[in-house]
Amino acid sequence: MHENFRVVNELRSVAETIAQSAVARDYERRPALLAKYGERGRAMYLQDTRFCLSYLADATSFGRPSIFKNYLGWVRKVLAARGVAPEELIESLKCVRELLIETLSGESPAMVCEVFDAGIAGCAGAASAHQAEQPLPADGLAKRYLDFLLRGERQAALALVQDAIRSGTGIGELWLRVFQDSQYEVGRLWQANQISVAQEHYCTAATQLIMSRLYSHVLSGPRSGRVLVTACAPEEIHELGMRMVADFFEMEGWDTYHLGANLPTAALVGYVAQRQPELLGLSATMTFHLEGVAGMVRALRASPETRGVRIMVGGYAFNREPDLWRDIGADGHARDAEGALIAAERVPAGVSG
Repeated sequence: MHENFRVVNELRSVAETIAQSAVARDYERRPALLAKYGERGRAMYLQDTRFCLSYLADATSFGRPSIFKNYLGWVRKVLAARGVAPEELIESLKCVRELLIETLSGESPAMVCEVFDAGIAGCAGAASAHQAEQPLPADGLAKRYLDFLLRGERQAALALVQDAIRSGTGIGELWLRVFQDSQYEVGRLWQANQISVAQEHYCTAATQLIMSRLYSHVLSGPRSGRVLVTACAPEEIHELGMRMVADFFEMEGWDTYHLGANLPTAALVGYVAQRQPELLGLSATMTFHLEGVAGMVRALRASPETRGVRIMVGGYAFNREPDLWRDIGADGHARDAEGALIAAERVPAGVSG
């Protein structure tokens, strides 16, 4: 993995100072911002700048400007859906760049700004790539399921999928084509400012509850004796995708142990040493949690009791950088639950010695 620890550590250590100063500078240059967006808008601007610097640090750490480029493309679309022109984003990024040069020392400004500038240059292309995402088919089961949830009708959504099972729809198909696809659509709708954060959270929580009501179907098949442990990176709170992966393996007879969101690295190493699974699945949805997964992998490889475990990674952060799993020392990558099950058969033995 390409990593200049001193540069990245310096960037992370001064990120809050840069964020505060960049926002203050932009508001001083453009006093109309306060009148237009108010104090709430200023607070959101500051939080967005923190995220910007976090993604920039990861892109620099992994030597992948595409991480920062993809983030800016995503932000550009999110802001556009909320009435913020691309020119406003560019002006804010100019202030960030100025503070990077003024604050960082030695060779750090040149290295970080090289990644920063590459991200800016590719921003338009990243935005176009996000625009390619398509809504759910209007007459599909996933669309009807999600419509119930968006209206707050959880019981109706449950009844819909129970009827589908009685009509012959397979459990695996429900997990992939209804639950997984509807969650992708929830993300797209939030990004396009068509639903609120509260609605997004409700849909996710309701889907988790509905999945739990169907676990008798998940666990109904013969057992193979194979063991999977799954977990999410430290501070990563998005766990539904990883839970779906664990369920898919359960359907195929694996014994799975899902350790949930925001798992401390030391706890993971201890549990893997105790359980000795055939496969470990790790997930990061937010790109700024990639370093957390990398830290988990390093800790597992450093322990004699866990260094041989096979590790597969997934989640949106890895799907945006499909070959990043090699850089962090994992053994494989899968885009979704179905792909994880297929990949599990070809993931090689983990690193030993």
